[in-house]
Amino acid sequence: MDSSESYYSTANIMNYEELCLQTVYFKAPNIKETILSIEAFAKECKSIADRNGVEYDTYSLLHFLKDMVTTIPFETVFLDFLVHINYSLYKSKFFDNFKDVLINEYMQHVEKSLSTAIKVSTERSEKTLSTSLQAETIVKKLLKVFQVLKPDPELSYENLVQYEFLAELLKVCYSVNVQDSHLIVSLLKLTISRYVSDSSGVTHVRQPHYPHGFFKYILNHVTRAKFDLVHYCSDHSGTLWEYVRNFSVVYAASFRNAERVLCLLQHGFDIFPDNEARYSGHGHPYIKEIMSKTNCMVLQIMSRMRLVNCFTSQSPQSPEDGYYIATPGQEECFRLIWRVLPDPYVTRSQLAFDISTEYFYLALHAIFKPFRHNRNVRLSAMYETCFEDMALGPHEPRSLKHLCRCTIRKRLHKTWNLPNGVFQLGLPKSLERYLNLESD
Repeated sequence: MDSSESYYSTANIMNYEELCLQTVYFKAPNIKETILSIEAFAKECKSIADRNGVEYDTYSLLHFLKDMVTTIPFETVFLDFLVHINYSLYKSKFFDNFKDVLINEYMQHVEKSLSTAIKVSTERSEKTLSTSLQAETIVKKLLKVFQVLKPDPELSYENLVQYEFLAELLKVCYSVNVQDSHLIVSLLKLTISRYVSDSSGVTHVRQPHYPHGFFKYILNHVTRAKFDLVHYCSDHSGTLWEYVRNFSVVYAASFRNAERVLCLLQHGFDIFPDNEARYSGHGHPYIKEIMSKTNCMVLQIMSRMRLVNCFTSQSPQSPEDGYYIATPGQEECFRLIWRVLPDPYVTRSQLAFDISTEYFYLALHAIFKPFRHNRNVRLSAMYETCFEDMALGPHEPRSLKHLCRCTIRKRLHKTWNLPNGVFQLGLPKSLERYLNLESD
């Protein structure tokens, strides 16, 4: 091959993409404008990506443009739709990546600003109020950035730093005593809404260690801002924020944390929210639940208590056969829960009836769950053993005094006046303590 042939071959290879596109324009003139917009967008993406260090791969886009030549003569209308779809896809992908870069860089700026403000206030021995106001200003700007950019709450493994920063920022707000409840709630929403679709990388997420007073700090702001934290968490069950489990009454009771159970109940937290009920149900959404919610709650609490005891006990007993017993701390927590329930105590016969009814009802739908049935039977026996006065006692309405307490607390809860509203009723101290669940 002489030099002239080599030159023309190289030229043909270099101009292959251009020739392909010219063929596309000739065979499908109606979509020429769309294709040109994709080309221009690809070049713009490449330019911005190079300038800002954003990873953006245009190879698949160029490959798509080259392959269009073979399909144009047959499916021009379909191709027009396909071009628009690809254009939207690449545009969305690029801007998502670009927004993540902007947010990550701004979070680094916020972290430095907060560190500087805290360091300066410490060196000058200034009052906490000054630092708190500075922190509020910085966090408000961050929330504004999130509001404008609207980043995707679904995080990739590379962007887990966004969640880690938000979770740590809550701790900083507590340490400097930020008192803007709406700001704290907005930050809470951002933190709770972060999740990953692929849970394989969740084990690598860094979770902050919150101090003891952080729990009540969040509770006070949630109550003050009238934010239903339980239902928001139910809607974001895949959240990365593990601390959210501390706001579950069932979770606290299973870990024998009577102080936390009482605190949650005093603030009016739902004992058995919808996500807990769905989790403990039979698992078939198109088949109605036969078991009553109260009975299901009792079995779920027994199950959680037993599970915790299996992991915390030093006994060599087999988990399959043992641990159907509650500790004194768990018994105390369970009895605290009944201080806010207006329902009569659940009896063993009621549990047995519901367990059998559910099993045979599912069998009518060709669903057989002997393991669930046997487990529930054992859990009901555990309930009878640990709470004999409730399980074997008469099934009768609760006392009038208790029902009055439930009614008053329900009204206070609807107006977001728990627990502070209890102390504004002008009642004697003994009734205040009773109404605030401190005595029974």
